[in-house]
Amino acid sequence: MRLDRLAVSWLILLGLSAVTLLLARHGGDGSGAGVGVAGAAALLALAVAKGREILLHYLELDRAGMAWRVLLSGYLVALCGAILLIYAAGSLGWIGPAGGAR
Repeated sequence: MRLDRLAVSWLILLGLSAVTLLLARHGGDGSGAGVGVAGAAALLALAVAKGREILLHYLELDRAGMAWRVLLSGYLVALCGAILLIYAAGSLGWIGPAGGAR
């Protein structure tokens, strides 16, 4: 039995989602609060991988022009990069509530 590309893509998305759940639940109390900046970077990298899988195979951008793939993949990377920078700045105390009450 040979799986078609969408079935393989679906299995890949299931695997990436399982890894995301395991990584996010790694915090001591199960809230995911203990992942830190490196964990957040890993979670966002998984989000980019899942987003690219959806873009390329479900929205069929693998058949579209190279410009669309680069534009939308670049958008995903830029958005996740901005989220990571904001998270890192908050974790380092550069931004956040005045007085440092945490």
